[in-house]
Order: sequence, then structure tokens, then C-alpha cells
Amino acid sequence: ELSELKAKTGETEFTHIPDWYEWERSEVRKEVENGTYGITLKAQVDALPNADRYIDIGMATLTHDMSGFTLSGSYNGEDYTVKLDAPSQYSVHIEYDYLGKKGDCVDLNTIRDTLYVYPEGKAFSVTKMALATEELYNFYKNKK
Repeated sequence: ELSELKAKTGETEFTHIPDWYEWERSEVRKEVENGTYGITLKAQVDALPNADRYIDIGMATLTHDMSGFTLSGSYNGEDYTVKLDAPSQYSVHIEYDYLGKKGDCVDLNTIRDTLYVYPEGKAFSVTKMALATEELYNFYKNKK
């Protein structure tokens, strides 16, 4: 009601949402600095190559790790791999329950296509992926 956080049980660690968000970021930053950040998930992928319509290109494997995003799958009998290197990507667009149809989404963009990637299950956080994208970019930028 007051835009504050309150634990359902036990002690409330963060009442102020920005404090909680910055804590989440600091936890992701630790994983990046330790070189341990990474997740691999099966995902449903829709392509939007133009403003006309989405194309369901099936299931793929999404990896987000210290090197960036890698999406690997097969469409119409041909294998594909999309790589977005961490040092070249300062942010990633995410959606929560995108269009109310397929769930949370990571939006990966190439020169020719926009790929809407919907990881399966609940054992992931698109917010963490967005924070990690920013932290990875800063990590590599500051290494120079």
C-alpha cells in the first residue's frame, strides 16, 4: 500500500524497494567479479524480423554467462547460434509476463532480427539477467 516491502514471516530486511534492488545488484556484481555468474536454460523463441508478425522458431538453449548471451537452436532443419558478447552489450530489454501469454522474456536484438526468448520454468530471474548484463559490461569496461 505504501510501496514498501514487508516480509510475510520473520524480520523484514529491506522496506525501501531501491535498497533491495541495489542489494540484488551487489549480489550479482559479486558473482561477476568472482567469475561465477552463469545460467543455462531451455527457452521458447519467437522472432520478430519486421513489423509484420512474430514467428515461432521453437525451442532453443539460452546461456548467459561471463562471455555474454548465447542462443542455440534449430529452425526449419537448420541450426543457428546467436552470440552477444558481454563487452558489447551494456543492457538487455526484459519483460515480465510479456503479452500475458508465455511468461517472462529476454529480448535479444541483432542487426536483422529481434528474438523474444521465454525461458522455461521458474528457476530463473530476468531481472538478474538484466543486472548481470550491466555488471558484465562494467566489469569488462573497467578491465581495460
